[in-house]
Amino acid sequence: MIDQKTISTYFGDDDSLLRKFVAVFVRESPLLVNLMDEALASGDRNALALHAHTLKSQIKYFGYPELVQQLQEIEHMAEQPVPTPLLHGLLSEFNRDFRGAYEALSAIVL
Repeated sequence: MIDQKTISTYFGDDDSLLRKFVAVFVRESPLLVNLMDEALASGDRNALALHAHTLKSQIKYFGYPELVQQLQEIEHMAEQPVPTPLLHGLLSEFNRDFRGAYEALSAIVL
């Protein structure tokens, strides 16, 4: 859920700035999610951690603490010798939850 308190912290009452940030996020975040999926599929855990970190830094502006936490966990786990199926599970859960946030944010710029 979009957190209005977080939105106010970062954007105040500047709807134009918010829309610009959301537009960039809506345009770029699917690419990052795809890059995370590709990195895991190819076994490139460093890239997975990097893309998770980048997306985490972007989505925190909109107040989705559960997604930020999931990305933090993916980033951390990608840097550890954990079984790949565990990472697949974490990434699948994130992808499912991300879709709802993406749709809500997309509605802001439509």
